[in-house]
Amino acid sequence: MNDEGGRWSIAPFNDAVDAQDLRREWEEWHRSFELMIEMKQVKSQHEKLVTMLCYGGRGLQRIFHNLKPVPEEISPEPVRIPLMPPEYPEYDNAIKRLEKFFVGKRNDRVELEVFRSLKQVADESFNKFVLRLRTQAARCEFGEREEMEILHQITMGARDERVRDKGLESVMDLDDLTSYAINREILVQQREKTKPFRQEAMAVVKQEWPRRPAVFNRNQDSSRFNKVQERIRRPSDRNGSKSVINRRSSECDRCGSWKHGGNYPRCPALGSRCHQCGTTGHFSRKCRKVHAGQRRSAWKPPAQETNAVPGPDDWDEEMPRRPKPEDIAKVE
Repeated sequence: MNDEGGRWSIAPFNDAVDAQDLRREWEEWHRSFELMIEMKQVKSQHEKLVTMLCYGGRGLQRIFHNLKPVPEEISPEPVRIPLMPPEYPEYDNAIKRLEKFFVGKRNDRVELEVFRSLKQVADESFNKFVLRLRTQAARCEFGEREEMEILHQITMGARDERVRDKGLESVMDLDDLTSYAINREILVQQREKTKPFRQEAMAVVKQEWPRRPAVFNRNQDSSRFNKVQERIRRPSDRNGSKSVINRRSSECDRCGSWKHGGNYPRCPALGSRCHQCGTTGHFSRKCRKVHAGQRRSAWKPPAQETNAVPGPDDWDEEMPRRPKPEDIAKVE
């Protein structure tokens, strides 16, 4: 029902609906029509009938003109005021005739099955769900047990499990259960709104900071260093799996570097002396004799290196000294 140019109007009656929905369509349309004639202040029976047939459209006109009178129709009463023409209840009789026709189109079993199949859908609020239940319950004409039937259907079709449990406890009436379900719905909505903030806070708390790499002393046992190096993992491959690098098979057997092999001509260990066994050509951490079981104290550095520069104490003869002035006078 809308207002066009200051005059209230409604859509024509839809007679093309299914037979089981025809009575429902008539009840809704007739309710809207009653409101419209109340707003327009249509009083006489004849004007009401003409207005109904005009706004009802050709479908309602075809139904009405093919109906026969029913016993429930009202006959006009005798005129009490002299010289006043009697008013024939045309509109009231037409409504009774149409009600008789549309009521016969209702199937009680079908309406009851529709009511039993109602459930709260995913995005439907509880208020809308209860409204659908009340609308369908009115079509089923439960009478005094309407509230009990609605409570039973809420217990079977409510989306919230706690609401269904409250209905099974039978400690709340329909109004109390509706208030409880609405409050539960608001609480769940508030939790869903604050859920991203809680997840961000938990992510900050559980954030794992990168660990500092272990620092090893060169003088310590090199076996521990090699074990840690073997645990270093390469980046994930395309399948997401991780594989351990076998550094012992790819590192240099002279200096221990994994960037080149043992035949690298510019290896820094080629001209260096091992502090464990005394031989030249490798570092102490790659010394094979130590790893084979030889003790550290088995070799001692010589008193004089091969290429070392001799000091003042290493000469056999006396070092020349600076001549004195009395020695120069004797020569002259």
